[in-house]
Amino acid sequence: MNWRRPGRAGDGDDLLNDLLAVVATTRPDADARLISRAYGVAAGVHAGQTRRSGDPYISHPVAVAAILATAGADDQTLCAALLHDTLEGDRYSLAALSDAFGGDVAALVTGVPGSAGAPAIADSRAVMIKLADRLHNLRTAAPLPPQTRLSKSRDTLDVLVPMAASLGLDAIKVDLEDLAAGILSRETLRTPASGRVLARAAALLPAPVRSRWRDEWAGELAALPTRRQRAVFTVRTLGGVPQLAVTLRRPPRAG
Repeated sequence: MNWRRPGRAGDGDDLLNDLLAVVATTRPDADARLISRAYGVAAGVHAGQTRRSGDPYISHPVAVAAILATAGADDQTLCAALLHDTLEGDRYSLAALSDAFGGDVAALVTGVPGSAGAPAIADSRAVMIKLADRLHNLRTAAPLPPQTRLSKSRDTLDVLVPMAASLGLDAIKVDLEDLAAGILSRETLRTPASGRVLARAAALLPAPVRSRWRDEWAGELAALPTRRQRAVFTVRTLGGVPQLAVTLRRPPRAG
């Protein structure tokens, strides 16, 4: 679906109408009034906020909700998707959200993986919101710093793509995989040889920690001013990767 770029009078209504049109195609019995109310709160909380692209911030939660609507998400999930960033800052409180939309929606918002206070095991609907959030962020990643694009793409392939597969969200899985792999491919062509070598070496490490080590090594390389210093750092780091892999795979000692 091609979303209109907000900014003119009436564009907010266009965003909401476009979202409701998507919802109507997958769930004609959806509570349009409830979803519209969630949109109204989100639009108020995000009023005046913009994304790095310059678009009004509200375009992001609407896009996240639209992705979930195409997957047939229920009303509570769509409301939580619209409201998933409203608790950042001090414009809106968890108590207000719970009073307005109920504990189910509030739990979904706070349970999105990566949110402050999110539980270790989240409601699968909260995981769906996280997946849709990342999908839209990857679709609009161009204005982000290169290192952020790389980090998000690696995390997507290592963590979120398997999550999407486990939930049977095949269309979202494919989109996440294609976008993340494409970003990594493009950025790798711009990355010095030392960075590419270390990125490949990270494949020896356990999957859950690969992204963290890649990012740490990339940061170290970026701080070195000369090619020779980067080459020395790369050689020394490569020498320690096998032992690091063994250490990271070793089970913790009891007690």
